[in-house]
Amino acid sequence: MFARKFLSDISQASLLQCIVFLTVMSIFFTFNSPVFITQVNIVNILTASAVIGLMGVGATFVIACGSIDLSTAATMALSSVVCAWTAQNLHLSGLAPICIATVAGGLCGLVTGLLINLTRAPSFIITLGMLSINRALAFILTGGIPIYGLEERITSIADATLCGLSFPAAVMLAGMLVGYLLLSRTKFGAHTLLLGDNPGASEAMGLRVARLRLGIFSLAGCFSGLAGFIFMARTNSGDPSAGMNYELVAITAVVLGGANLFGGRATIPGTLAGVLCLGVLQNGLNLMAISTFYQTLFVGLVLVLASFLRRLGPHQ
Repeated sequence: MFARKFLSDISQASLLQCIVFLTVMSIFFTFNSPVFITQVNIVNILTASAVIGLMGVGATFVIACGSIDLSTAATMALSSVVCAWTAQNLHLSGLAPICIATVAGGLCGLVTGLLINLTRAPSFIITLGMLSINRALAFILTGGIPIYGLEERITSIADATLCGLSFPAAVMLAGMLVGYLLLSRTKFGAHTLLLGDNPGASEAMGLRVARLRLGIFSLAGCFSGLAGFIFMARTNSGDPSAGMNYELVAITAVVLGGANLFGGRATIPGTLAGVLCLGVLQNGLNLMAISTFYQTLFVGLVLVLASFLRRLGPHQ
């Protein structure tokens, strides 16, 4: 049953287009760089994609319910700062810093959901405000100076391996699995998609829309907080400027995977494919020594191309 459901998800035309594009890119970069297809580089791609991947899981739920969250990167930065500060001052290690970052992100998401429910304003406006608030809080807490010198017990986590995968890559894939199960196998996921597809019908059916929205934004915040810990551990710092514009990259990955920006349709396999597309593109361009300015250009072109191809494909 699980395998049949997963295969039905990846049979969507837009997702298949994404997979085809990923295959074409991989073939192209393999011919242009002999190290691209090596196991080490594949792990590097997954590791580099971990932060965007985790943020993308949360963004999938938000977009599926017909909302948008522009504060995910700022939430990630604030969570990493809070985690770095507490870990450094309280000498924490093990699971504690991970939990602190995740909870901090979840609280940010909870506040965002509360504000949307109370004001009934578009999520675009509220999350744009939360982007500024969370980013400002991160700078205020650090005085604008990144927190360096974290204990090796924390930074070594980023270098750990699980079954041949780096810790960040393993956490991203585990997060994708959790997100997939929640979205496709639970009432929470079904209600999320229903809310995005027809908000009026959701209320008419008696769904507690306000509570559901709180859960969705809190979940997205938790994934952003977890991404903040990964970013902190990899860079050995709690940086208030971390992840500038990452929220746009995460949204791009979700849309590449076939999500409808107006809600009602989104899949975690699609998000994973979109994240890998962007990760492969960035990695391949780096191996070819292409300037980062052109990399940003190519990411935009990929999104426009994906939108164009979707118009040519069958409507869903």
